[in-house]
Amino acid sequence: MGPHAMSDECGSARAGNADTDAELVARAAAGDVDAFEELVRKWKDRVFRLAFRFFRRREDAEDVAQEVFLRMFRAIGSYRSDAPFEHWLLRIATNVSRDELRERRRKPAVVLSDITGEPAAWLDRALSGAALVAAEAGRARALAADLLDSLSPGDRIVLVLMDLEGMSAAETAAATGSTRGAVKVRAMRARRALCRLAERVERRGR
Repeated sequence: MGPHAMSDECGSARAGNADTDAELVARAAAGDVDAFEELVRKWKDRVFRLAFRFFRRREDAEDVAQEVFLRMFRAIGSYRSDAPFEHWLLRIATNVSRDELRERRRKPAVVLSDITGEPAAWLDRALSGAALVAAEAGRARALAADLLDSLSPGDRIVLVLMDLEGMSAAETAAATGSTRGAVKVRAMRARRALCRLAERVERRGR
């Protein structure tokens, strides 16, 4: 079992309503394998897309997605239908991604001399308010990933959820088990860190 394609749309993930998901969860918790597999089928693209935000190698993102569904299987009986299933699942996905980021604890240095011209201009536009997901150039995507890698796992997760996934502060808080105020502070801190890097890029590009 593994996701096979990253989707630019939520697709079937957002199409299922809460009642349908809750029903599938109840059946899966009672031992219905088909119900569990249906949940995986519905949500695998959504989970893989989120994992792919954090891990650039497809194989790594697939491994993380599989771990998410393994944890979902183990915890399926703890889901309560008073909250959206998506929030519950994304919280698991966020925890798995955070655990993996902390395990790796990689802090790659950004080679500023290589970040000039078009990527630097894109970065400036992105940090001025444009969503990071708007980047289409491969080099610009690599730059964004390098810069995000420089953040702490907690700051990076909040920034990815809010700025790349377009989630609100409330949704991000639900996914991370935090509060709206805390995620807003984290997002502000992460954006400032990226802006400082952007300023260094701009100085090197002159």
